[in-house]
Amino acid sequence: MRNRLAICAAAMILPATAAVSLAVATQAQADPAKATVVVSGSVEDCSNGSTAVKVTITTSKETRTDKTDVDDTGDYSVKFTKISKAGMSANATVTCEDGTTYKDSFKIKRPAGTSTSQGTDIEAP
Repeated sequence: MRNRLAICAAAMILPATAAVSLAVATQAQADPAKATVVVSGSVEDCSNGSTAVKVTITTSKETRTDKTDVDDTGDYSVKFTKISKAGMSANATVTCEDGTTYKDSFKIKRPAGTSTSQGTDIEAP
């Protein structure tokens, strides 16, 4: 009877120990020194009703453009690899179907923890 109790106790403790070990190992893989941030979100149509077709975001160190499905979904996603620990100012230019543009500014920050994504919606004036 004692052996059965010991086996049952071990069977209940081992999964909890494994879960804690896995969580610690996952946290250890986070590298706060990496300067990679994926900025994604949605864009509004232009004020004249024209559809947005391209999003270009510029920082002092890099420029990235997404023109894949922006016109179909209104969503964009760009990956930056040189974002400083303090973050960086960014300027977004949305190009519309008729050639007009609108701009928005925001700050790109390194997300806390293990995430590398930042959501930012770009709004028309």
